[in-house]
Amino acid sequence: MRLFHASVVAAVLAAGPIDAHAADEASAAAQLVRGSVDDALKVLKDPSLQGRAKRKARWGQLREVSDRAFDWSAMSQRSLGVHWRKLNPAQRERFVTTFRELLATHYLGQIDRFTGKEKLEYKGTEKTPTATEVRMVLITASREEVPLHFFVDERPKVVDVSIEGVILSNHYRGVFNRQLVNNDFDTVMKKLERKVARKKKRAEKADKAAAEKAAAGR
Repeated sequence: MRLFHASVVAAVLAAGPIDAHAADEASAAAQLVRGSVDDALKVLKDPSLQGRAKRKARWGQLREVSDRAFDWSAMSQRSLGVHWRKLNPAQRERFVTTFRELLATHYLGQIDRFTGKEKLEYKGTEKTPTATEVRMVLITASREEVPLHFFVDERPKVVDVSIEGVILSNHYRGVFNRQLVNNDFDTVMKKLERKVARKKKRAEKADKAAAEKAAAGR
């Protein structure tokens, strides 16, 4: 799966004549994404937050940055697709609460692969039927170019992300479509909740080990 590049995340906005309202939307979307990317890179460059032992604190700040720009609830709904309409309010809340943590963890994990030294180039914006697509390219230390596209609604908030041409919600929509063919919603949710819990436990274990190693080395 090439959903996220092995050395990617974190955070722009095109064509033909557009009216004043559309231009304002495009400008707001671009400012949101570029500002979010800049803030994330500042966190990654901060010497006091570098290293595995500082992952928890670093992720805390990266999560604050992403929470300001991303609408995790909207991304969760888009990822569930047509199945969203079949859920009652309680089921929707359960899904969003769990899935947004999976999305955020996945996104932050990719951002945290960066060192803050990568170069990001803004490639413009394009209006789609449901959002403004903000296009950027990440250039790695090896000069590899990785397309990063963000879909921003009118508020503006990021409601979807595309890495190397693979849209996040499309990927997960396919996953849930396959799972819900032979399983009911409750079964799928229990699997999702266990997955989120396992990821959290592994991260906490690794954080503890890193902190102990750092303390022993002092």
